[in-house]
This record gives sequence, structure tokens and C-alpha cells, in this order.
Amino acid sequence: MREVAVAWIRKGDRCFLQRRDPAARHLPGLWELPGGGVEAGGNLEAALLRERAEERAWRPAAWRGAEALEHAYPWGSVRLHPFLCEGGGRPSTPLAWGWFTAAEALRLPLPDATRRLLLRGLPSAR
Repeated sequence: MREVAVAWIRKGDRCFLQRRDPAARHLPGLWELPGGGVEAGGNLEAALLRERAEERAWRPAAWRGAEALEHAYPWGSVRLHPFLCEGGGRPSTPLAWGWFTAAEALRLPLPDATRRLLLRGLPSAR
């Protein structure tokens, strides 16, 4: 099972979503919460911070973890670990991105696991 830390970045009633590369091997072109896999010997917080700094040049000032969600795709299973992130500045990505309300986000083409997270909403902190 692949462990993935995802950043649930909020601005008011909107959350930040990015579009996956249309050439990606898995889930090409779908919209998702930004995240990254845990490297061997790493932990969730390290994956969260590494991905935000490397890929988006943005570092959250504060974050809190929430209940993980497991999902099985035909090519493998993932366990998404959402983190509610706050901070100054503006996250961005070279691919398409935007700030969406829950209703707007759910109309986008999303990976099934991301859709399940958005439908569930952020549970209480762990």
C-alpha cells in the first residue's frame, strides 16, 4: 500500500486543487489535493513538507493531520493522509490549479480517493 500525505489547503470556503499531468502514468489529467508519497525511512510530515517545498515552493505555517482514507485502484492501493494546512503566500503549480468550493470541486474529474475525501470533509484532528 502506498502511503501518501495530501495537503488540504483552505482559503475561506475554498480549497486548493491541482490538475495531474495529462501524461501521468496513473490518473492522468484528473484534479486532486496536492500530495506526495512517503519515501523509504520517511514519515508523513516529512513527505508533506518535502512535496510542498519542492513542487510548489510553498511551506505551510501550521498543519494538523486527520483520519486516513484507504482506496484500492486496479493498479494498487493508496492510503491518503490528509493534513489541514494553513500559511501565508500562495501555493501554485506549473499545471492547472485553482481554489474551489466543495460543490465546484465535486464537479471536476477527480480520482476516486480524492472524491471520497472531499465528500467526507475534514474529520476531527487525530
